[in-house]
Amino acid sequence: MEQFEQLPERIQRHLKSVAQQTGIGAAEEALPVVVENWLEKTHLFNEQIESLHMTREELFSHADPRGALLLTYSGSLIVLGPADLSSAAAKDPEYSPTRSFEYASIALRTDVPELTSADSVQLAGDLQKDSVAVFSSAPIKQSSEILFIASFLEGVKAADQIERLRQASIFLTNSFVHANRTLTTNPEAAPDRFTLRSIVQYVAARNDTTQAQTKSIIDDYLMTIETGLMIGERVSLGLLGTVELHVRPAQKARVGRNPATGEELLIPAKPEQAVPRFKAASRLRERASLVPVERIRPDSGK
Repeated sequence: MEQFEQLPERIQRHLKSVAQQTGIGAAEEALPVVVENWLEKTHLFNEQIESLHMTREELFSHADPRGALLLTYSGSLIVLGPADLSSAAAKDPEYSPTRSFEYASIALRTDVPELTSADSVQLAGDLQKDSVAVFSSAPIKQSSEILFIASFLEGVKAADQIERLRQASIFLTNSFVHANRTLTTNPEAAPDRFTLRSIVQYVAARNDTTQAQTKSIIDDYLMTIETGLMIGERVSLGLLGTVELHVRPAQKARVGRNPATGEELLIPAKPEQAVPRFKAASRLRERASLVPVERIRPDSGK
């Protein structure tokens, strides 16, 4: 528990409280798991902030025109869009401009989190680490204490801020819920976050549409991609890259070995045939290079 002892006392108290709520055993037994979960979420948050070139803030003024991303002690994510400065009152330094607002209540959830959003929300005061955030005209009036605040360098365009905040929200919401699998009595039985069904549920909740409508749109999107492939086109997958068919050369018959028994077996010849090939976008390759290897191979750090 050396890592736990090195944490600030305020965070230690919070993690002890969470350990009493997990249901995975006595609080003393659950605490190491809770600490590991908290450290993983902290790493994910910092990783995402670095990837999207956002800045860490200790204080965020209610009049600050930039957007912001908040992580609370309770495990909720709050996304505040860039300020709307079109109002004449926005010239008043005491005026709190309106912003878009998104709230994802994650806590210990392993399924689709509670999502809510609103437009024209105001900050009732400045934001500060270890203090609550208070809002006006928002679905929630007050958050739990703020653990992290992230924003942007001066000069980043509002449209760019909005897109980065959208990406951060989607990544962190889903990765936090996935991380919470460790806080259940049977992690293997926890819902898989990345089945088509789970993705449909999340996208529907995020965009305030029905699951049937969302699935229909996703199905249309996937079928359009498949159609492009079948007629020999290179198909864009947006931020992920492109996919296309290429011709794999004919393969001669050869003798191999059964991996289970070691016995020789004849591998038949194969004619040349079309096979799909995915080409990752440079952005995806860059982001993948930042992923810790132990996340892909958990035993690599042993």
